[in-house]
Amino acid sequence: MKPATPLSAAFAALAALALAACSVGGGGKPAPAAQQGVEATTTSTTVAVKAARTMDELGKMLDLTVPEGYTVLADNVDDTGPSDLEKAVSDDGGADARDVLTGDHFVRGYQREWTLDENDQIIAYVYQFADATGAADYTRRVTEDSEGPADNGAMGRFSVPGIDGAVGVNGSDPNFAASTVTFAKGPYSVQVVVNGAKQAGLESLATSIAEEQYDRL
Repeated sequence: MKPATPLSAAFAALAALALAACSVGGGGKPAPAAQQGVEATTTSTTVAVKAARTMDELGKMLDLTVPEGYTVLADNVDDTGPSDLEKAVSDDGGADARDVLTGDHFVRGYQREWTLDENDQIIAYVYQFADATGAADYTRRVTEDSEGPADNGAMGRFSVPGIDGAVGVNGSDPNFAASTVTFAKGPYSVQVVVNGAKQAGLESLATSIAEEQYDRL
């Protein structure tokens, strides 16, 4: 996925997450219950997870605590805010994006961004699917993207012990750095991206933001 964020081209893959849709097309199959506005509850391992019923409910799940100095962008700035199927397909960028997102039974998604300056941003993506299976499948796709090769830069994984199954990835070059954490929880596929001019502190910040996001789902 290649969302429209202020990341350099070398690290576009690190920001790879766009999660979900208000409607799912194709196939002539009835929409899953969650897409019809019916509340659903699923589980991630032993954790009960309540599915959002509306875009507003999903958006509230991204009301995260960020360090002092960061300012949240309005939803209509920098391509943030609600994500429907068309936006999710565009953000994913893959030739098979529509088939994958439809097959995984998208429901809706949300993207939120906070900025400190032109080099430092925090971006959180939460995509909701009809069930945990779809969320897990799409998360695998996003994780593969985030670990993909980046031109002229170094990448490496880091552990996120507070979130079962989460994958952390660091990337840096002389002028840009980013840390991402990607995970699935119940019907949600999530990625947190933290950018900065230098790598120092980004991993711990991405981890703490991701852990709060996990707790809010």
